[in-house]
Amino acid sequence: MGSKDIADIGRAGILVLLGTILSMFSGFLFRLINARYLTTDQFGLVVLGISLVNIASIPCLFGLNQGVVRYIAAEKNEQYRDTYVTVSILTVVVLGGIAGLLGFIFKDTIKNEFFGGAAPDLLLYIFLCTVPIFALLKLTGGILRGEMNSKGFVQISKIIRPGSKLILAGIAVFIFGTSTSVAIAFFASTLFTISAGLYLIWVEGWRPQINRSAKITQLYRFSLPLLISSSIFILLSYFDKLLIGYYQSPDHVAIYEVAVTIASLLGLFRSAFGFLLYPKLTEQLANGNESIIAPMYQQTTKWILGLTTPAFAALAFRPDLLIFLFGEQYEVAEIKPLLVFLGFGLFLNAVSGPNGEAMLGFGRSKSVLIYNTIAVSINFVLNIMLIPRYGLVGAAIASLLGYTSMNILKSIDLYFFHDISVISIKSILMSAVSFIIASFGFVIIPYDIPILLEIIALGTTGIMSGGIGVLMLWATGDISDEDRELVSKIVGSIQGKI
Repeated sequence: MGSKDIADIGRAGILVLLGTILSMFSGFLFRLINARYLTTDQFGLVVLGISLVNIASIPCLFGLNQGVVRYIAAEKNEQYRDTYVTVSILTVVVLGGIAGLLGFIFKDTIKNEFFGGAAPDLLLYIFLCTVPIFALLKLTGGILRGEMNSKGFVQISKIIRPGSKLILAGIAVFIFGTSTSVAIAFFASTLFTISAGLYLIWVEGWRPQINRSAKITQLYRFSLPLLISSSIFILLSYFDKLLIGYYQSPDHVAIYEVAVTIASLLGLFRSAFGFLLYPKLTEQLANGNESIIAPMYQQTTKWILGLTTPAFAALAFRPDLLIFLFGEQYEVAEIKPLLVFLGFGLFLNAVSGPNGEAMLGFGRSKSVLIYNTIAVSINFVLNIMLIPRYGLVGAAIASLLGYTSMNILKSIDLYFFHDISVISIKSILMSAVSFIIASFGFVIIPYDIPILLEIIALGTTGIMSGGIGVLMLWATGDISDEDRELVSKIVGSIQGKI
């Protein structure tokens, strides 16, 4: 049973990984097109607007996008599951409407404080109208995750949403070339995606109903700390951009966004393999199988570490090609130092594994809230201290220390309260060997070769270093039955489609 569940996490991780690669590529192109073909101030306004939508959607969700995952995964009564979905949707719709209305009331304050008074009124109106449907879209992803519907989650979150956003934004940039047109495209893609998401949930069997025997109050109580916790985590991700806009200008926001976009590629494998861990862990606890939790988590983090290490080496030693793609107005010398700090923070965030999701599976939402609060407090204070003095580098250092403190606290908690080690010594050895090999390869590749040849050389080096890491696992006897079962299932799935 345990081996099968761990392999299921890996197989779902591969599916979500493929979808996340496509999603990240679409998101990368979205930012690349905007960065190259909009002026830096126009691109900065788009980044600020999207940051505003992400932050404003937090209270609308009430933490239900994470809380509903646990209650759906652990619930076997179909009527109760439909009730949790219905209540969550109604809550988000009502709170989203209130948030949008408040945004319209305080529009001038938002415009002057965070957009430097430079944003057109229409752009702000569009982003404010996006807030409630964006919140509903995030809830839809949580519902699909709770149902462990990895295929549906990939379709909505990793294909339809980023694909429609990229296509519509590309049309907006090339035809109109303004930040307002991109805001309209962002709104239209969000509306289209949430329509598709609700339709998919309906097709999967959900029917609106409210059964008062369901644990609705407990759902709210569990989700409330997650509201604050999610608020804090989103602030950790977006608040630095708003402060850069406040202390400096939209142009600097654009430069910082390029660095963040590149560094965020390191989160690819963590988000993919951590997708099914939370609901699977909840399911196993509900069934009384707590003994499987530790190996389930350690196996997941081993996969994340092995895949993330070559990517981190590439980011640390050879980011020039990625920076060049965004346009000549973004200088390598200016962005590379940001990548060192942001990349290291996100690498630690990736390899520590989905510790927050694991704690939620244990029902520890209040502890997650405490740790996220500490992390964002550190980040907030450091941003205020460092941005005025050190500019963008100060913001990057603040993010590094915020992410690091959050992951240290959560990892220590899992070890002492649930006897879960984040990663093993053998996995660390695998990562160290892979990093050294990859770094050496990236350094010796010449800079004056054709771009296509450079891409091939970088890719080959990354794959080789990952392969050597796997050999190190084999030599130390850390290739598990779950690894073999995962590979067997992946090969079987591929053969079945050929």
